[in-house]
Amino acid sequence: MPNLIWPRALSSDVGPSGLIGRSIHWLGVALAIAFLVTAMGFAVDGWSTVLATQLAVAAVVMALAARGVRYLLAKE
Repeated sequence: MPNLIWPRALSSDVGPSGLIGRSIHWLGVALAIAFLVTAMGFAVDGWSTVLATQLAVAAVVMALAARGVRYLLAKE
């Protein structure tokens, strides 16, 4: 089961597509964190719980999609 979460050991030799994949992954993770912080702010302030829920869902989807891009391009 641990291989499902992190299938392979990291390698420093992934090539140009791997570096692009890793960059897209970390950019997606950073954006997902920003979306979650914004969603928490909306929920706490009570401005829009619907928008907060949509932002939280978008953050999860973005993080998973970024991980998928890393799987495809960096093959890890």
